[in-house]
Amino acid sequence: MIFPDLRGLPLHRVLVRTVKEFLDDEMSTYASALAYQMLFSLFPFLLFLIALIGFLHLPDFFSWLRLQSELVLPPQALEQVNPVIDQLQQSKGGLLSVGIVIALWTASAGVRLMMSAMNAAYDVPEGRPVWKRIPLSIIYTVGIAGMLLAAAALMVLGPQVMEWIAAQVGLQEVIVTVWTVLRWPAIIILMMVAVALIYYVMPDVKQKFRFITPGSVLAVVVWIIASLGFAYYVKTFADYNAMYGSIGAIIVLLLYFYISAAVLLLGAEMNAVIEHMSSEGKNPGEKEFEGSKPQETITVLGHEHPVEPQPTEPNPR
Repeated sequence: MIFPDLRGLPLHRVLVRTVKEFLDDEMSTYASALAYQMLFSLFPFLLFLIALIGFLHLPDFFSWLRLQSELVLPPQALEQVNPVIDQLQQSKGGLLSVGIVIALWTASAGVRLMMSAMNAAYDVPEGRPVWKRIPLSIIYTVGIAGMLLAAAALMVLGPQVMEWIAAQVGLQEVIVTVWTVLRWPAIIILMMVAVALIYYVMPDVKQKFRFITPGSVLAVVVWIIASLGFAYYVKTFADYNAMYGSIGAIIVLLLYFYISAAVLLLGAEMNAVIEHMSSEGKNPGEKEFEGSKPQETITVLGHEHPVEPQPTEPNPR
């Protein structure tokens, strides 16, 4: 992970401006739309993933999927997810059909919505034509599915691979201990890389990785904290089944998707703020790097003197 030069950019001012831009760009509205689209495309997207998994024959995938769902999702949301996993586990072929094409199209619609939200964060209009944007969204959907599949393979096959390596070199205890300690940090780093890739390809702007690293770190850290906090809140204080009846689990899942989408967009806003405030970045509304920003000067007694930039002041839109 590469970080930009943040000297001269006070952290508290970056955070304040990030929140301000989040509100000004109406990212909560985008998060609501993304949450609905995620819920709408969740089960078709799972069908698409299962079709891919059928080709690779990953062992114990459904057990891993159920375990990870229990770690992340609140109990009431699991009431909706577990029956779907059971049905998928019993499915026999036929998934790669017209239904998969529809599922891929549905999931890619959420990706196109995310592309629009990322453009709003950078204050740029969508310049990619429809004939280019739709194929890109489908490619990105396949890419996201591939990353989820790779994560599943790592979690399911990782222990077996490490045990095999340990048996070959004769260091079973050491390697197993190292894997136990480093597994979750490695997963968190991979999540940050995956989020950074989303920030890199989604908006219609030229990007440098050093300007998207801070938001990636922020998004993953805040998402983990928010997920744990929301799960504890739902389990301890809230009884959505009593309030909403049979649709309580759907409401919980929708709220969780909203929190996740809002956190992802918050990270994008931080990246945009840091880049716009940095002397090495672009101005709001610019899509490409056009060289260094011109340095301001003042004339004193006929001589020009450079003026240090004031990164704490927001650039005019």
